[in-house]
Amino acid sequence: METGRRASSSKRAESGAPPKVVAVLAGLLERAAKRGDAVECGSGSAAFRGPTEKKPEIGVRRYAERIYRYAGCSPACFVVAYAYLDRLAAPPQDDDAGEAVAVDSYSVHRLLITSVMVAAKFMDDIHYNNAYFARVGGVELREMNGLELEFLFALRFRLNVTPDDFTSYCAALEGEMMTTTTPPAVMASVSVSPEEEEEDTAAVTAGGTITAFAAAARVSVAEITQ
Repeated sequence: METGRRASSSKRAESGAPPKVVAVLAGLLERAAKRGDAVECGSGSAAFRGPTEKKPEIGVRRYAERIYRYAGCSPACFVVAYAYLDRLAAPPQDDDAGEAVAVDSYSVHRLLITSVMVAAKFMDDIHYNNAYFARVGGVELREMNGLELEFLFALRFRLNVTPDDFTSYCAALEGEMMTTTTPPAVMASVSVSPEEEEEDTAAVTAGGTITAFAAAARVSVAEITQ
């Protein structure tokens, strides 16, 4: 199974053509990070800002594409990751819910890799372990483990995404794709040269699915996973 998953990731790395949902989610996170930078409220967990609190050199879009190329997860995982991040950003509903997790240029990369990893574990029958995701994300295994725990507790372990919720998030992403002012050429991924891949790697280093849900995923993701 692990061999098959690695072969799938290898094919993705060669094709360099992630689905539209990857670019749309990256665009949303980029804008959220800019808003967070402007507020500078410092709210949320410091765990996602990294031990050195340095901004990663790789851009959010290229980081998201890197995750898709090498993590081997399904496109639906990026929709579920979006749902998780939306829950984290929502104001707490009660006194015990804690603070909303802030997204800024310091935390956006770690939030992205962690949300996709958690979504892959929830969505995909076969997925890589934390050590592999840590290599893809450019963090140490110990930090990846800590990020996962921090993420789960911040979510209060609310990992379930109903088919209706999934459809709603797909519609939101599709609407974002239709209304964005980003030129089509940016939405379509380009092939990544070995030199660009080495550049990405250096920048990163520096800085149980139910049947009803699966059916909804196949229908709802159709427009944004091509």
